Amino acid sequence: MYSKYLFPPLIALLALSLGLAHGQTPAEDAQYKKALQLNKATHYLESARLLKSLMLAHPEIERYKYDYLAVSSNAKQCTEVIADANQEFIKQAPIYVKEAIFSCYKNTRPFKETEALAKSILQMTGKNEAIELEMVGLSKKQENDTAMLYWSDRFLDDFPDSSAALEVTSSSPQDSGNRYATLLLYENINRAHQKDPGTQQEIIQILLDMGVPHLALYLIDKRNWKASEEQKLRAMHDSGAKDLRWAIADSALVPNRFISVDKGIEDLNASLAYAKSIGAPDDQIIAIECDLIVAYNKRNEWDKSLAIYERLIASGKTVPDYALMAAASSYSGKHLPVQAGEILQKLYDKNPDDLDIELAQYFSLTDQDKYAEAKPVLDKLTAQLKARHKYLPKPDFDYTSAMIEAVSFESYQEKYQAADKKLVPLLSAIPSNADLLKVAGSVREAQGMHEAAADYYSIASKQDPQDIEAKMGYANSRMSQGDIPIFIDTVNELKPGYSDINAVKSASERLDAYKEGYVTGNFVLGNGQYNGQTNNNHTSDVRVYSAPVDDNYRAFARYRDLNSGPAIPLTNYGVGGGVQYTGLNQEAEVEVGDAGYFRAEGTQTLNDHWSATGSFEKNAFYLMPGALYAISGGNVGGTSVQWKNGDTTDATVGYRYWALPNNIRQEIYGNVNQRLLTEYNYKVDATGWVGNQQNTNSNVDYFSPINQTEYSGTLSLRILQWRDIETKKYDFWHRFYASYGLVTQSGFITLPMNSYGYGQEFNVGDKRTLSWSIGRTSFPFDGAKSSYTTGFLNFVSHF
Repeated sequence: MYSKYLFPPLIALLALSLGLAHGQTPAEDAQYKKALQLNKATHYLESARLLKSLMLAHPEIERYKYDYLAVSSNAKQCTEVIADANQEFIKQAPIYVKEAIFSCYKNTRPFKETEALAKSILQMTGKNEAIELEMVGLSKKQENDTAMLYWSDRFLDDFPDSSAALEVTSSSPQDSGNRYATLLLYENINRAHQKDPGTQQEIIQILLDMGVPHLALYLIDKRNWKASEEQKLRAMHDSGAKDLRWAIADSALVPNRFISVDKGIEDLNASLAYAKSIGAPDDQIIAIECDLIVAYNKRNEWDKSLAIYERLIASGKTVPDYALMAAASSYSGKHLPVQAGEILQKLYDKNPDDLDIELAQYFSLTDQDKYAEAKPVLDKLTAQLKARHKYLPKPDFDYTSAMIEAVSFESYQEKYQAADKKLVPLLSAIPSNADLLKVAGSVREAQGMHEAAADYYSIASKQDPQDIEAKMGYANSRMSQGDIPIFIDTVNELKPGYSDINAVKSASERLDAYKEGYVTGNFVLGNGQYNGQTNNNHTSDVRVYSAPVDDNYRAFARYRDLNSGPAIPLTNYGVGGGVQYTGLNQEAEVEVGDAGYFRAEGTQTLNDHWSATGSFEKNAFYLMPGALYAISGGNVGGTSVQWKNGDTTDATVGYRYWALPNNIRQEIYGNVNQRLLTEYNYKVDATGWVGNQQNTNSNVDYFSPINQTEYSGTLSLRILQWRDIETKKYDFWHRFYASYGLVTQSGFITLPMNSYGYGQEFNVGDKRTLSWSIGRTSFPFDGAKSSYTTGFLNFVSHF
């Protein structure tokens, strides 16, 4: 297609000097002129024979050889031409000879050799319209896209005003896989022909195909470039979709997290309106609406996302998988895990090996508390990610993330020992991984090891000061230690911009609860035999705490009463008030009341494992342990030291002192608690107790042996009856317990004791708890078996 532009066609040699060369006879001059005429008449072979004889006769005359090679090229005698055309000769030869040699290469030699010669000639001479244009056509013929784009771009750079420019444009750069080079080519064309609508449309199409819709839309809307309605709709739609892809970078680390999402929603709504205005097909409109499902989900506007999804489903439309994933995520955001699970189960059944679907299915199952079903999904996902080839694109959720999630999975079920088996090796292997540090902090916080949790969160936060989860986790851990100001400051700092992030949302709810007052109630009822008589008793203790007076103090009022009889008659009551203090690793209460009552008690936490408590009450009254015998008017003090290892093991050693009417009573005791088994819906604990009591006087109106030692063990089982899977804030537990032990009392033989009972525990939202239990105890008194029943009721409620 380009041959008409090539060397039109070597007639340039006719312009050779007609003057006599050195040593040339008139007959030879006539022969030379005849050769030129034969060439002009396209009798190339005859012309070449005459020129060859002259060349052999006069080798010193260069023009004979130059003209001979040029005419031989026209005569297709390329073997001789190429044989004589070494690099040095080509360098010295005039341009028409260079073009003749190039023509022979084009017709007889491989493309790579021809291209190398063309570049060599152009390096010697600069630009050459004929050679460059011929290379465009030759590379097109060879279907060499890279070369075609190179020569097209070079031609348009060198000859922008050439009449052949539009023909180069109409060749096939759009057939090339190298869209970037194609775009550069069209940019060159556009500079030469700025008003050509075809070129503008081609550039816009290439931009769309390259995934640069924002620039395409700018050229259409701001530069008024020519585009079809379909191109404009695609530019608008793709711009919105591109904004959503950019929003993947939006996270808790980005100050303006929703800029890209908001822009995407704006662009998608504009494209939806435009699509409807031009009567676009339904499939294009549905595609935009499905992207809006994704966009609103990313913006956490779940109601809008689901409104579109449910309308499409109701109208019988098919929603693609990526939009179904977004709809499931929106249901999860609205705490509707069952609805989310229905969608994800279908997607998982359809694509069981899709990494994104597997991950979503795993989270869906854990949201529904289906841990037994979630575990194999996580194990399968982890195995796939571990075997994933390194050269494949890195997914958002990689093998390390899967292992970290495996730690969280155990923690969800309160299996902290199992979590540690996975956590500790990971901390050794990747100690600076921020996600791992945050999970480690979360596990330690759940175990009640607040100091360790704060350390992990602190390291993660220092790695990236903008990591919201790390910053909030650190503040939560400090709050648990009593550092209230840093918690309040952090929540107030983050809540305005990040109220939708779960960590901030939970902390905000915790802060709201802290700012409220609350009431606690503890009630005990007892019934048993004493000296042949039935004795009933009950005691009440109700405390009302104010909202915080400042960050560390609350005021409280208290009412308490005691009624016992008729076998051991005693009635008393009291009112009082005081101050509660909460500080870093410290808790204390001081109270004064009527009838000279005074109470002071406090706890000093030394670290995650050790704490110490102390208490003193003046003019106290309460039921003695066993809930049968009541005491009034005594002074009571005590202290204890507790050691704990997470939430599974703890031990306490303590001392109590009673200064009672006509008697001094002392007790040294120790107990150990061990979690034996933890499953999501049931837990088994064992407790061991040893205590020794000493009294100075046993001849009083209540039984107090001079010396008594008790050894006992208790086994308890907690079973989850119900849990609200939508909020995770409402649950109902059953508790069964049984104890057995031996009691040694001075003056009597060692006798067994036992106890058993049943209770229930209710968590009602974030701010209310209620528990009750009833038990039957058999305990020896004066060497004789005595049994009594005790009931307990406890509640906490914020207001």
